[in-house]
Amino acid sequence: MAVIKLYGRERELGLLRRLREPFLAVVYGRRRVGKTALVLKFLEGRPHLYFFVNPRKPPRLLLEEYGEALRRAAGLPGYVRLASWDEFFDVLFSLRGYAVAFDEFQWFAEVAPEVPYILQRFWDTRAEKPSVIITGSVVGLVRRLVAESGSPLFGRADLVLELGELEPSAVFQWLHDMGIAGEEAFKFYMLFGGVPYYYRLAQQWGVKTVEEAVRLLVAGEGGPLRHEVEFVLAEALGGEYRTHLAILDAVAGGATKLEQIASHAGVKATSLPPYMSDLTELLHVLTRFRGRRTYYEFRDRFYAFWLRAVYRHRDVTPEDALGDAAAAELEEFFRWAFEATVRELLPRLYPVRRATKETAFLRSGGRRVQLDVDAFGVNEERKFAVLAEAKWGPADPDEILPKLRAAAQALIPSGWEVKYAIFANRPGAGGIPEPGVCLRGRWGEVARRV
Repeated sequence: MAVIKLYGRERELGLLRRLREPFLAVVYGRRRVGKTALVLKFLEGRPHLYFFVNPRKPPRLLLEEYGEALRRAAGLPGYVRLASWDEFFDVLFSLRGYAVAFDEFQWFAEVAPEVPYILQRFWDTRAEKPSVIITGSVVGLVRRLVAESGSPLFGRADLVLELGELEPSAVFQWLHDMGIAGEEAFKFYMLFGGVPYYYRLAQQWGVKTVEEAVRLLVAGEGGPLRHEVEFVLAEALGGEYRTHLAILDAVAGGATKLEQIASHAGVKATSLPPYMSDLTELLHVLTRFRGRRTYYEFRDRFYAFWLRAVYRHRDVTPEDALGDAAAAELEEFFRWAFEATVRELLPRLYPVRRATKETAFLRSGGRRVQLDVDAFGVNEERKFAVLAEAKWGPADPDEILPKLRAAAQALIPSGWEVKYAIFANRPGAGGIPEPGVCLRGRWGEVARRV
């Protein structure tokens, strides 16, 4: 097996390696963030067994496959067959010094719902046992499995680790090692965020530009991301996924409030909450922002692009033209994604916990004027605020700064420290911004800072 270089997971790997054996660890996070790669890296060089819980396989077949691997590891005669999950775990718990990984453990709820309780019983009653690592990608299900009182693994795990996306610095290092830097690297980050799976595919296919990645990986015939969003939703949500897909399509089209989403998706507003909970809490596809107003935004920017570039085009576009149609969506996508990326990165550059879109309303000449702020963050303890404009194109500080200052007067209490920032991919007609205003557009500098 080829050795896979792991980017940006030193802390998580260190936590696993600090545990005294035997231990029970739970590693969870949304799909594609690298849970399996992390666990396999930890298992390198030690006696181990790896089991993937495939929800599409009958429980009998899964037990036979697991039993065969376990029989070989335990050195049992070839004629031995494990006829039940109780027998399987009885043998498994005789493997002292082993580490055993169950990947996508939450699917046992469908395949063999008795398994979590059998594991609980053996873990509680056996003095000799292997270390067990459980992973899961349906975040809400895994949380309930380990965090709710009365659940089979409640209070038993020595480590519960939620794996998030890669830090931007790790992504830019990975892209640098692939020979991709500057603005092109930032375009990759806008499209793929901190999701390792996407960069692994780009590396395997040898792509060097975002347009090439879109044509080959996303829209190309047989491309590995051609059906990505549908696959993930269908696996996690079953037959109802089409309603969730319609909701995501509405958000990708610019609907951010519940009433807008309901109208675009053709769903009654009163019926939306369970679906929105699935997409925010269960799958972590959307994020709900609460502030002066509540709105929804994609956590995974690639989902937004896929819906715009593939989902809306493929049924009305000839196969050989889909790549062109998808690539043509990139420039408009970048304008939206640049704002979203600035909101993501702003807390890494300034002392605020999060950044949101914000709207200020002023009175000017007897009229009510609306000012939109692309990224707005506050730190109430420090009485600090930052307002930022994001321009995928030229940015003129002389034009933007008065708007930000006017919005600050409406949004920020007097006496607070206020910073203004302008993010652009090229300078505009204005000169050097005055003190207190940061104009960012050098991609290497941003990459180093974040």
